[in-house]
Amino acid sequence: MSLVEEKKPKKVKKKKKKCNFVYDFVKVTGVLPTLIWFRPKTVRVNQNVPKRFKKGVLIAPNHGSFLDPVRVHCVFWYRRLHCLATKNLFDTKLKNWFFNQMNCIMIDKDNFHMSSFRGVCERLKEEKAVVVFPEGTVNRDDESLKTYKSGVILMAHISHKPVVPVYFAPVKHWYSRRISIVGEPIDVNALCGAVPTMEEIEKASNYIREKELELMQYYHDRFDKKKKNKES
Repeated sequence: MSLVEEKKPKKVKKKKKKCNFVYDFVKVTGVLPTLIWFRPKTVRVNQNVPKRFKKGVLIAPNHGSFLDPVRVHCVFWYRRLHCLATKNLFDTKLKNWFFNQMNCIMIDKDNFHMSSFRGVCERLKEEKAVVVFPEGTVNRDDESLKTYKSGVILMAHISHKPVVPVYFAPVKHWYSRRISIVGEPIDVNALCGAVPTMEEIEKASNYIREKELELMQYYHDRFDKKKKNKES
């Protein structure tokens, strides 16, 4: 026997696969009432927009209503989505358990913690689909978008995943049809350097916002004209 014992390699603990029963149950049971109420319609601006995003992707919709998380699930119905959710939704044990089962990532708007940032990046690297509202809060103005938060750019840049802008068209009545416009995926790493400066991050953020405004204009040009022609 050798005097020096060989060190045994440490066993790497495998991550336990998360059970998605609650998430899938809520999604499946909510399909029928959502389809009846929302009557969702998804439009892609051109042929460059894939019909399905299969790998890691950061989805960036405008935020005009508290029902937007439901709307984004209608658009990307084929994926299990991971959404950012405010801290107050996790204030009880039951709610904390439920929203964790619903793949929500807790974020504290008043005191942002890096764990939320890392949580998004890790899930993107695991090829998950993550939803982040770049405006940061609900915007009731249907004709304008608030300044986009730079965190979206950094998340996409670090994880090397595309950002997909989505525009949720406003609705006049609760029974109105929900129309969503999906734009082309944007490669943030092509817009910024290997180590992005604040100026590059701001330019990339403005670029994504401009693309969102183009989706808004696309909606008005395509659907508003049809409404006016029917009325006339």
